[in-house]
Amino acid sequence: MFQLVKVLVERGVYNLDKPFTYAYLGEERLSFGMRVNIDFNSSSIVGFIVDEPEVINEDFQTYLSKLDYSLKTIQSVLDKEPIIDKELYELAKKVADYYLCPLIEVLKAMLPPSLKPNSSSKSKPQLRFQKVALRKENTLGIKLNSNQEKLYLELDKETPVSKIGAKASLKFLVDNSLVEIIDREVKTQLSLEDEGYYLKTLTEEQENAFDKIINSPDSTFLIQGVTGSGKTEIYLHLVSYYLKRGKSSIVLVPEISLTDKMISLFYSVFNNQVAIFHSGLSNKVKYDEYRSIARGEKKVVIGTRSAIFAPVKDLGLIVVDEEHVESYKQDTSPYYDARRVALMLSEKTQCKVIYASATPSLEMKAMTESKRMALIKLNKRINENELPEVQIVSLNDYVNINDESAIISRPLVRELESTFASNHQAILLLNRRGYAPIYTCDNCKKTLVCPNCSVPLVYHKKSGELRCHHCDYSISVSSFECPKCHGTKFSYNGFGTERIKDDLERIFPQIKVGILDADSTRLKGEYHRILSDFALGKYDVLVGTQMVAKGHDFSNVTLAVALMADQSLEFPSYKANENTFDMLTQLIGRAGRGDFTGKAIVQTYSKDNKVIELASKQDYEAFYIYEMKNRQARNYPPYCYLANITLSSSKKDKVVQASYQVKNFLVNKLVKHSLALVYGPSVPYIEKLNNRYYRKLMLKYKNRLAVKRILKDLIDLKMTSSEIHLSIDIDPSSDI
Repeated sequence: MFQLVKVLVERGVYNLDKPFTYAYLGEERLSFGMRVNIDFNSSSIVGFIVDEPEVINEDFQTYLSKLDYSLKTIQSVLDKEPIIDKELYELAKKVADYYLCPLIEVLKAMLPPSLKPNSSSKSKPQLRFQKVALRKENTLGIKLNSNQEKLYLELDKETPVSKIGAKASLKFLVDNSLVEIIDREVKTQLSLEDEGYYLKTLTEEQENAFDKIINSPDSTFLIQGVTGSGKTEIYLHLVSYYLKRGKSSIVLVPEISLTDKMISLFYSVFNNQVAIFHSGLSNKVKYDEYRSIARGEKKVVIGTRSAIFAPVKDLGLIVVDEEHVESYKQDTSPYYDARRVALMLSEKTQCKVIYASATPSLEMKAMTESKRMALIKLNKRINENELPEVQIVSLNDYVNINDESAIISRPLVRELESTFASNHQAILLLNRRGYAPIYTCDNCKKTLVCPNCSVPLVYHKKSGELRCHHCDYSISVSSFECPKCHGTKFSYNGFGTERIKDDLERIFPQIKVGILDADSTRLKGEYHRILSDFALGKYDVLVGTQMVAKGHDFSNVTLAVALMADQSLEFPSYKANENTFDMLTQLIGRAGRGDFTGKAIVQTYSKDNKVIELASKQDYEAFYIYEMKNRQARNYPPYCYLANITLSSSKKDKVVQASYQVKNFLVNKLVKHSLALVYGPSVPYIEKLNNRYYRKLMLKYKNRLAVKRILKDLIDLKMTSSEIHLSIDIDPSSDI
């Protein structure tokens, strides 16, 4: 007797995206959702059981002799119990089908590292156990002396044996079956900060939003609330409401940097019910949190994009905070969008889904207009302060130019002086780290470029290096020679966060300046230290990339500054206007969140730009109308669907040739039948990354099903060779 088992193999490529049958000769009864070691193409890899095994009541060799094909056997079993349930597996299939990615890739995205179905995850974190004493009822009325009775009464909950001093009394209690000694797993204890926060009484506007969500027959809602309108308080009340009814909740935030504040608030209210789910945790913590959620021990999950796959029981609520942020869309395979997956979960579980933002994505806002989603507006700040006054400063106007810094204008200097004189703080945004983005040879005028990528190297003054921000290549400038002419004298151009700090400290020698970007927060704990120091007033100014514009609440900040507001407008993406409006609106909203009215300065070379004008007015509705007209005229979402097809190879001629083969196939199958428009192949914004060359094609279409069938045919035809990697991104966050 043996078992026939269907497994997915760990290799996430399209042509292996199907179950393979293996035999298991062991006595253990296998089940769906377990991992096994298998021999595949002469390699020992991991397989994932995707169906209930079939028991064959026959000798294996006899069975094998009847087959006209070979049947391999499972080498070993990695799990004693399923690591995923059938509900999550069905969700994985739905995600894989929608995004046209291998199913095994979705399963890997769902699971913590030590449980992923791949060879690097064969060993789980080492579990630790401790002996604990558990009190039992004294049903026989056994008499106890004073020491025994004292210990017996103290053991009202599980107590580690190592912490019990009265060993003789403990032995008596155990011998008389009044105490049981058991082994209990020791789980990693997260150091979570309890801020002493408690549920506050909702304002009338918040109460109306809460009531509408719990009483409405609608399942999906968009909360459009101005910055500082108290959306988080509504989340807390909703989670409490569903928790009292035995329901779990998932609360998503777009980035790890924003989780700690949210976690602290939720932990203060819900304590040990809170689980954390994001990539910044250790493997052991991820493993423990996953198991606690799966067992129903924790019912409030806070995390980033991947937390949407948490194995919660009895899901009642999903919150997607700052839903406009594109980091909810994964930019590597599987290219899933947590916002879309939330809708899939809602369809399956009937849970409520709340999307929230001060600047909703155009697609979400359009869904409310077509009545596919209910809209809730929050128009008032909790502190009842007015939104910050905004001043637009033209960097083209000579009267504004400061002799001491080309980017810190005279109006900005005056406003900073006023801010510091009032003992208030300022936030300055420049979405570019390092000291200067361009480093040029004085002799031959060559701009130095990364040898692995087609991007300029960035000068980092603090470390004395030139760095590539894409592949992490770096080289010291101390003994550097120009690779073209061997010159040794160089000039830098442009501004990064390091240079802004230098300029500020030169103009205002009495102030302290902090930097918040990917460089300053590279070491563990630095992100939280910098924010904590700023909150405590150790810095007068916080300079940073877009990290400074998101989700922070500093009561002493009265000035928010965009140093180059049109920087993101120059990005070659159809979402450039939307992303610029979002970032400026969020940045402006950082000022005046305490007892003092805020102000914002928007510096720009495009003073009359409509997007900058509307962002400065905080007029989302006018921007929505303006940008929807642009999208309609150019036929971009939400007026069509997009798909990006990306090809890459270490050989440029190979990827160019393959891209035209794919183009011809798509033209014949889609364009000639008026099913889609095909653009490209084109050179992407960055042509070469990590010594691989890239080409892209973009599809615009309205018939999802028809285009999906053709794209599946493209995958099945295996038109590209092993030298070419092809990926398909459905609903991409950008068209470049």
